[in-house]
Amino acid sequence: MSPAGKSSSKADAALLPERQIRKILDRALELGKSVGSEETEVHVDEVVDALTRFANNAIHQNVAEHGLTVSIRTVVDGRTARATTNRIDEDSLRSAIQASLSLAHSQPKDPRLLSLPGKQRYRTVNRFVKETAGVTPEDRARAVRRACDLAVKRGQTAAGIFSTGQTQNAIGNSRGLFANYRETHAEFSITMQEESAASWAKANSAKVSDFEPQRLAERASEKAHRATNAHELPPGRYTVVLEPAAVLDLVGFLFYDFSATAVADKRSCLNQRMGKQVFGKNISITDDVYHPLQLGVPFDGEGIPRQRVLLVDRGVPKNLVYARATPKPQRKSPRDTDSHCRTNMAKLL
Repeated sequence: MSPAGKSSSKADAALLPERQIRKILDRALELGKSVGSEETEVHVDEVVDALTRFANNAIHQNVAEHGLTVSIRTVVDGRTARATTNRIDEDSLRSAIQASLSLAHSQPKDPRLLSLPGKQRYRTVNRFVKETAGVTPEDRARAVRRACDLAVKRGQTAAGIFSTGQTQNAIGNSRGLFANYRETHAEFSITMQEESAASWAKANSAKVSDFEPQRLAERASEKAHRATNAHELPPGRYTVVLEPAAVLDLVGFLFYDFSATAVADKRSCLNQRMGKQVFGKNISITDDVYHPLQLGVPFDGEGIPRQRVLLVDRGVPKNLVYARATPKPQRKSPRDTDSHCRTNMAKLL
């Protein structure tokens, strides 16, 4: 078995060095100042992703992408707007800035608009692993082949993905703020089917060697085999033990609901439930970007360092996530503000 299409023994593309990212940011900020932006904020987001997909015990797709976007927000006369480009030449940056300014001028004044934050101090977070960045299409193919060979040996059918990638998120503004974060990630997900029974296993990490695809395949295979000849249970209360990956998928649906904006708009499942016993007393949920097992950018969409937030304490929802622009009377605690990275803020707010 071999990957569909052509592949290379080389690792996937590399991220741009920080000095080049800084150069793009600085040039965009200079251009913003030259065309009349009172304040300018620039995001540079880069992604290198590769994915090997398999089904029916064979690889059927291998894809890779390398993309970079520059998002520029300008502020003028109490108005603000954002424009984005995927080109980094000077003419394209200038066009994006002019588009942002044009959009800003067409907006009504925002009396709640805050000045951009100044320089910040950041805790060191290192989740860029060279081993993960160096994974090749052949590496993924070999792991997939061993999983599929196991399925064939046991009379089962395997399907899933093996993906690896790198991301870089940088932000700078005209008040001297600059932050840059690089991260690697790897994920293996597999479904094993035997007759009418199927089972699934998944793991992900910044470090590809933190999990073994073959062990995941064996676990999914064993569960699928045990699920054959299943019989229906009568209605009732049953204790169910979920694997970490399944718990993560369930908790993920709650991300939106811990937004103070969602609660204020009455579109959160936590409306009228904050401070009340909602979950079992054995459940506590903490958002902590500095935890070794959590991934994500350690600063939010304005470059403010993220903080550890206790969302659920022994089954009781305790805190929400607030944006910097949230009126102070609505805030519950200073530590609750600006806790999420820009990706999560997009989800939450």
